Amino acid sequence: MKLRWRLAMASALAGAVSVIVVIVAAYVITCRRVEWAMDHYGTYERYGDRPPNGVLAALADVDDLGWPFVVVALGGLVLSGALGWLAARAALRPVNALKDAAGRVATTRDLTTRIDVAGDDELSSLARSFNAMLDALERSAKSQKRLVADASHELRTPLTALRTNVELLMRGDLPQEVHDEVSRAVVSGLEELTALVSDVVELARDEEPAVLVESVRLDELVEREVARAARHWPSTAYSVSVEPMVVRGVPDRLARAVANLLDNAAKYSPAGGLVEVSLRGGVLTVRDHGPGISADDLPHVFDRFYRAPSARALPGSGLGLAIVGQVVDSHGGSVSASAAPGGGTLVRLALPVG
Repeated sequence: MKLRWRLAMASALAGAVSVIVVIVAAYVITCRRVEWAMDHYGTYERYGDRPPNGVLAALADVDDLGWPFVVVALGGLVLSGALGWLAARAALRPVNALKDAAGRVATTRDLTTRIDVAGDDELSSLARSFNAMLDALERSAKSQKRLVADASHELRTPLTALRTNVELLMRGDLPQEVHDEVSRAVVSGLEELTALVSDVVELARDEEPAVLVESVRLDELVEREVARAARHWPSTAYSVSVEPMVVRGVPDRLARAVANLLDNAAKYSPAGGLVEVSLRGGVLTVRDHGPGISADDLPHVFDRFYRAPSARALPGSGLGLAIVGQVVDSHGGSVSASAAPGGGTLVRLALPVG
């Protein structure tokens, strides 16, 4: 039952009970007074031996009915207020539970706190919304903690390697050939570290800024990114087939997601391999002809810092597809990876057409 109807019924019941109590009390007092008057009117000297006729004549001498009615009326008001207070307290009990839960969360920062919900009124809906908010906050907090923990772990290796190489260079007694090799390793490590930090910063973004969202020609964006990937991976051939498609989103973020898919496909393709790119029916597909992904690894390819055992020797941080998943999710789309017929991997990316 809706809260407004519960409060209305409780108030009406409280008022009705109060009125009934006042009427009954007035009736009882009046009857008592009448009985008393009927029993004692003959004792008045002014009537003599002949009593007055009728109840009204008998009540003519009853002059103290006022104060009992005043007391009963005041008692009725107090009763009505007490019943209304009890009804309001019972109806608003979920509000107190919500207040206590919010206080516990603010004091203890325990995002696992939840409110027991029963019913379908407005307060129950408010409690469900509060629980949903806590669910989102808990997921966000866990995601941030996991990202920090994973990033610190991944950063440790390149930083250690850089420190070792820099210490070797500082010794100054290395042969020129070794010195040049260590210098190249330092530059390579710095590039790897820069890319890793950039990817971590990219993943730290929870949602797209509304002011940057605009209509994007996804087909033109895909063609631009394919041209960029072809320059970056000259040993890989690209086959492109797109149809006009407009989506709502942040152009830079969508470009980053498409670029990561193309780079990932090229990285796992053999020299001279073909990457097939298609945009049809609102779905972008990228298919490579590489060794493919094992069935055990497929469910995890979009996880942060996940790298299949066969890919750990290749360059990269394991964040490329995780960024794709985050961008697609923030744009209300979906992305999946599966084994392609005949070998290789097929990635499907779907975005709402806008």
